Amino acid sequence: MTNKFKTTSKRLFLFAAYDPRGAVSDALVWYVRKLSACGDVVLVMDSDCPEAELSKLSGLVLHCEAKRHEEYDFGSYKRCYIWAETNLALDSYDFCYMVNDSVYGPLKDIMPVIEAMESLSVPAFSMVIHPDVRLPHLQSWFVGMSGRVFLSSWFASFIRSVGRQARKEDVCLLYETGFCELLRSKEILYRGLYSVGGKGIYDRVLSVYHKGVPFVKKAAFTRHNGAAGWQLGRILDSVSPQVRSVIKEDAVRLYGRGYVDALLSSSRMQSFWRLVLYSLRKCRRKKAR
Repeated sequence: MTNKFKTTSKRLFLFAAYDPRGAVSDALVWYVRKLSACGDVVLVMDSDCPEAELSKLSGLVLHCEAKRHEEYDFGSYKRCYIWAETNLALDSYDFCYMVNDSVYGPLKDIMPVIEAMESLSVPAFSMVIHPDVRLPHLQSWFVGMSGRVFLSSWFASFIRSVGRQARKEDVCLLYETGFCELLRSKEILYRGLYSVGGKGIYDRVLSVYHKGVPFVKKAAFTRHNGAAGWQLGRILDSVSPQVRSVIKEDAVRLYGRGYVDALLSSSRMQSFWRLVLYSLRKCRRKKAR
């Protein structure tokens, strides 16, 4: 079946990036290169990053800037939006996306996934939705909007209102959940391409990958003492050598070669014992308080 969006859609990606060492990693370049084949990219890093590093993105983005603002991803989305609003004709785009680099990937061709998201035929959508009974919310690391949303005055007011918060939890409440509350208040329908409940996006990464999600959360490499290690190993064994190399070397850069090698070679039982050790340490810390 021919997808009506395949050849006609014009997309703008507002990309929020962060690196604890102020680097433009090969993993980020990989992600942006694949994304830029699908549309225009405007990127803001919540990191102090030298120009020499930013130059790695030359030719892949319309604009990029890097400065520590401590407003997390939504603060970068805000800055991307303001730049785009000032320098681009926003109404020339069919879709606008907010995406961030809290994930590794894409692990495979991302265009069919983007087209499937757009084919949901709702004004707001995401790659993954959390199916909360009270308020299902779009996971904000890959959210798309039609012009009905991103060209509205109320969205402009919302994104411009983003500010520094004391806790990351407040950012999630005010902006990730808050965005979905705003959509509901405006009677805007929204859907997710894939539904992942609880902490499955971190803990059940192999299942999420098999669903079709072409990314893996970076936090899965360290969450619960690396309890997802055997799943990560399976995923990286199934992707192309180039993707595997890019992801593994960035993980080594961040977490150390010894840790990453042991993590990715873990058996299912070894990963289970990583979780057990994590749980025991957590209990001991609670008792010590």
